[in-house]
Amino acid sequence: MSMKTSLLALTLAAATMGSTNALALDDYCTPKLNDYLEKLQATVDSKYMPSSQKETAQKVLDKVSASRNEEGDCLILEDIL
Repeated sequence: MSMKTSLLALTLAAATMGSTNALALDDYCTPKLNDYLEKLQATVDSKYMPSSQKETAQKVLDKVSASRNEEGDCLILEDIL
């Protein structure tokens, strides 16, 4: 009986660790993505950047805003970078 209890405790601990790692990964990706998006917005708003660079930055911003609710921030970062 104690073998089953030990196995169950080990399984629950592994499941808990897996879910907290996933949360930590999302918490890691979201600030990086937000920082990148702020820099892109600054590029779009800048009067010193060439128009082609502004257009490219705006396209990336549009793409991210369209897919951010559907995909996780880590997947978006992988697509962009």
